[in-house]
Amino acid sequence: MTSMPDMINHQRGFTLLEVMIALTITATVLGSLFALAAGSKQLAVRTQATLLETTDARAAINFALLDNQFRRIDDVRANDRFSIQADGLLEDPLRRTTPLNDLLESYRIVDEETGEEFYGVRWVRSDLPR
Repeated sequence: MTSMPDMINHQRGFTLLEVMIALTITATVLGSLFALAAGSKQLAVRTQATLLETTDARAAINFALLDNQFRRIDDVRANDRFSIQADGLLEDPLRRTTPLNDLLESYRIVDEETGEEFYGVRWVRSDLPR
């Protein structure tokens, strides 16, 4: 049997060193989780901004394809970041056999913030055959 003084000296619980190691490990894990959460939030914000920019560019392209000098439509785009400029009609094909009312016109869309240009071709309806 153990004597009474030996039972009193027997400690129960953690030492200061064990508590400090546990707190260090916990702080490291929590710090990593917070860094991941912050990175995910930044990525989500950048993705949303890119999605809005792409949507605005797509709206400008769709408007450019629908609009021409003979069929006016209202510009309902909420953003004036992209300007649409007509570059003129394309040359007629060399061996065209009949006059056409539908002609091809080149256009460009200019991003006013970055200066980027997007080029395209659209059908334009003419009043007179050409």
